[in-house]
Amino acid sequence: MKFSELNLKPEILQALTDMEYQDLTPIQEKTFSPILEGRDLLARAETGSGKTAACGIPLVQMIDPSLNAIQALILVPTRELALQYVEEINNIGKLADVVPFAIFGGFSMEIQRAKLGDRVHILVATPGRLIDFLYNTTSIDLSHVRTLVLDEADEMLKMGFVEDMDFIMSCLIHEHQTLFFAATMPEEIDRLIKVYL
Repeated sequence: MKFSELNLKPEILQALTDMEYQDLTPIQEKTFSPILEGRDLLARAETGSGKTAACGIPLVQMIDPSLNAIQALILVPTRELALQYVEEINNIGKLADVVPFAIFGGFSMEIQRAKLGDRVHILVATPGRLIDFLYNTTSIDLSHVRTLVLDEADEMLKMGFVEDMDFIMSCLIHEHQTLFFAATMPEEIDRLIKVYL
């Protein structure tokens, strides 16, 4: 299947053309429809399978750029993956006026807080830094989040983020879509799936 066959906004199709994206990868073919339909999803995907775009393209499609609020939250285990997501979403959403931003440890909270007070539609975060913001500031509002993504959920569990993930998911008390991406399915993921999907 080709991206041009999908019912995407013209601005997104143009951006994908500029990025020289033509054919969907298998993970993209399988996940696009359920994500755009607002369904919860569990996807097993290896690194390099195209899952950043599998997630990013439908998210950009669903964002309302006129609403100045965080509408999608992506949790990732490392700052490297956070930056990779922001770069990919920035390229996909540049013509659609969709603004991504990443928060992670080892960087000034003051600078990150200033940006959050400006305009962010898709927030990419490592669990520890997001919790720092939830505990210590009023500058982060998750009440408009319609989609929560946990990418490399198995890696986050290995790194001991399970309580953080539980806490963050308990903060999203309104109706929302939840997407899990993982390369392996350890038992602890099974519990999260049963509770949150």
